[in-house]
Amino acid sequence: MNDKRFKVIAIGIVLVMPVFFLLVFQPLGKIPRPKAPHKQFATGAIESVNEKGERVMDSTYRVIPNYKFQTQSGDSLELDSLHGNIYVADFFFATCPGICPKLSNSLERVQQAFVRESNFRIVSFSVDPAKDSVPALRKYAALHNAIPGKWYFLRGSKQNVFDLASKGFSLTAKDDEDGGPEAFIHSEKLVLVDQNGNIRGYYSGVDTNRVNKLLGDIVLLLRDTEDGFSFDKKNDKPK
Repeated sequence: MNDKRFKVIAIGIVLVMPVFFLLVFQPLGKIPRPKAPHKQFATGAIESVNEKGERVMDSTYRVIPNYKFQTQSGDSLELDSLHGNIYVADFFFATCPGICPKLSNSLERVQQAFVRESNFRIVSFSVDPAKDSVPALRKYAALHNAIPGKWYFLRGSKQNVFDLASKGFSLTAKDDEDGGPEAFIHSEKLVLVDQNGNIRGYYSGVDTNRVNKLLGDIVLLLRDTEDGFSFDKKNDKPK
């Protein structure tokens, strides 16, 4: 190839490349940025004044009520102490032979994905406090590699747990009148709660695709609530 022909090709590339980038990357820049899931269970509205001095109406949403529970470590935890953290909640019992191990396996994935994120927690509420003693919860937590202070297994009065499930999380948790190995009826849902105690979403803990959706929504929520949040963190246990 002679120098003259090479120069013509080079000039053509220089002229064409800006058009190529304009056609390809400009439309990509217009793709809307994914948003975190909306708050659920609106309860009303409140009037406030914005930065411009204008009166605006803001919706209010259900907040997870405060209850005090005992953890697998034997100390106590009030749910209000989780404010400022994004967390995922579920209901289970340690002797459950059915869906509970699957739920806990899914939550192991969630924990590992956000093991380095200081503002993220997991809370699992036992629906069988009679059998799920502190030692039983500690053993179950170890079975699922739960990190103390990151993933809490909680026990309290059965009535408080059932009330929290129905009135706080809008989930089913109750005694199974037929008895048997599945002595309790409880939801298979994982619940995403934001830093203000508002519910952001429900995800089947036995469905891999729904758990993947949960992981993505946690990232979006963390990105919206933390300045400079990055998912490029080492997914190993903190030293």
